[in-house]
Amino acid sequence: MNEGILIGVPAAADAAQVRASEPEAHRRLRENAPGLLALSALLGLVYAVFFTDSSALGLNAVVFSAVWCVCAFTARRQLSLPRSADEPCRFAGILALAAAIFWSANGFIQFVSAAGIALLQWFWALELAADTRDWHFFKAVQAVPTLIVRLLARLPEPFVHLAGFRREGGGRVRDVLCGLLIAAPLAALVFVLLGSADAAFLALFDRLFGGVELPDRLWTLLRGLFFAVSAAAVFYALLCAQTARPVDGAQRPVRRASTLVAVTFCSVLAAMYAVFCLVQIITLFSGSGALLPEGYTYAGYARQGFFQLLAVSAINVLLVIVSQRRFESGRALRSVLCLISGCTVIIEISSAWRMYLYVQAYGLTFLRLTVLWFLGVLLIVLGGAVRTVFRPEFRLFRFSMAVCLAAWLVFAFSRPDALAARYDLDRFGPTDAVVDSILSQYTPDSLAELAPYLEQIRGTRNEYFLSEAMESVHRQYRDAGFRGFNGSLRRAYETAEVYFDG
Repeated sequence: MNEGILIGVPAAADAAQVRASEPEAHRRLRENAPGLLALSALLGLVYAVFFTDSSALGLNAVVFSAVWCVCAFTARRQLSLPRSADEPCRFAGILALAAAIFWSANGFIQFVSAAGIALLQWFWALELAADTRDWHFFKAVQAVPTLIVRLLARLPEPFVHLAGFRREGGGRVRDVLCGLLIAAPLAALVFVLLGSADAAFLALFDRLFGGVELPDRLWTLLRGLFFAVSAAAVFYALLCAQTARPVDGAQRPVRRASTLVAVTFCSVLAAMYAVFCLVQIITLFSGSGALLPEGYTYAGYARQGFFQLLAVSAINVLLVIVSQRRFESGRALRSVLCLISGCTVIIEISSAWRMYLYVQAYGLTFLRLTVLWFLGVLLIVLGGAVRTVFRPEFRLFRFSMAVCLAAWLVFAFSRPDALAARYDLDRFGPTDAVVDSILSQYTPDSLAELAPYLEQIRGTRNEYFLSEAMESVHRQYRDAGFRGFNGSLRRAYETAEVYFDG
């Protein structure tokens, strides 16, 4: 049986020596290269078909995520690698985040959900050769960029394995793949010619690639080919990176600094926080406005400062995590960290209370809801950090990832734009200010909430902007097509249809 050619290895003996020293998992990958390359090609094809020149995210994200999970599961089975205990949770999280992208048309929610999908995919790859359950934050922060760098270094490997087929039957696979590469540009050119010759043939493809003019179709197909090759190469290189030179799952012992250092700077901060919390209790929570400087009203005082307090709360959570990890443990340090944690809870309550009063006066927006969500997540993570102070073996990173994923899914599926618009309309009615606020922060999620008030808005100063928003969502829905079909965009489109019919 003939062996594949290794580029850069001059002699067969040297090639055999290199292969003898390679990890067992990477040897299995090389032996199963035809099947894994075909699997990667399938994933690349799906990515190209559903994302090339797609103007929206929706059904395409769900389909691609589902296919990715199937390909990842199949690849691990072909490599005979043991299944991680977290693999089902990783796949479930990826599919849930993809469903969140389908459910909401808010760009920020879609971006964060897509980033979460990528992060879960990276951790699935890391778990092919490492146990990540006991990892702390610093190990995870180091491991993900390391894997990305190694993936980039392995990007040529799919093409090396493709060119190196010399086994029985390997030549046929190579020949077929080479034939497909040759056929791609020819098929693109022939497609353009056939499309210009037969309108019915062209209309069949318009359902998938609608809105693309005929002269641009060749470039669309070439971009699709590029996307397919890129996605396939990245997936295969990801497998190569964790089988050839996996990220080490072991964690080095942490060199801890003197506990006196941490106690000193934490005590200074704790004293400052204690005074601040006393001011909150006397002035803010009591509603008396005591201790306010001259010229300040309680209303003005209470409706400011929540973003600064949010930042302080985040700093304190990191402070507790770093202090218990990087400094020697002791009763004094544990006591001070608990005091800081207790003050942080009061600071978070103060920030949330200020935000509540602000919302009562000025209404709810997506940003204000995001702040409240972040405060809640910080509070739960802080509880986990306090637990590590007394139980260092507590898996804080794993706990925090689960909390963030669950909380984000609740937030995303609630469609906060629509929630804020519904709250303001119920509380204040369809006033010019409320409608102007909804339209100025326009997203398809919130637009559908105006459906019961369309007749009341006609004839007001906001009618022009409402008409512009309705026309915009009409264009978005038409351009999204089948691939970018989105549940929220569909609801907004139905509202636009009612508006124009009326």
